[in-house]
Formats: sequence, C-alpha cells, structure tokens
Amino acid sequence: MLRIETQMDGSRTILRLIGRVRYDYIEELRQRVQNLTSLMVLDLAEVDLVDLASVRFLRDCQDQKIELRNCAPYILEWIRRERVEGLK
Repeated sequence: MLRIETQMDGSRTILRLIGRVRYDYIEELRQRVQNLTSLMVLDLAEVDLVDLASVRFLRDCQDQKIELRNCAPYILEWIRRERVEGLK
C-alpha cells in the first residue's frame, strides 16, 4: 500500500510517499506530478519498498529536475544503474 500526502513549503509542493511504491501506483503518481505547476519534491523518507517500474519513474522524475528528498541509498544506486543501463 502507498499513501501520498501533499504539503506546501513556500512555493514548492512536496509529495510525501509512505509505504511501498509499486508499478500499480505509478500512473497515479505520474498524474499528480504532471498536474502540479510549482516546483516539486518527492519525499521518500517513509518508503520501505520499490520495484523496477517505480525506480524507472523516479529516474524520470530526476531527469525532470524533481528533487528526491530522503531517498534511501539503495534506491539512488538502483536509479543510477538504470540510467547507465539505458545508455547502452
């Protein structure tokens, strides 16, 4: 299960993700990101599990200059590897 909380920090919108980010939640997350016009932060402090689809989504978010805050090191490494593999 994934819970998504929206917070404002000045002009920035923070989406706080809590739980498991899996493929079946990616479309909802993608829509929320696209519908926001202010600078965006994804706070991943309380994310406890990701899958390949969510890692690719997070990689795409980074490419769009969306900040990944409190992201676990293993997720950042997985994103980096996906980016490198995509270049081959």
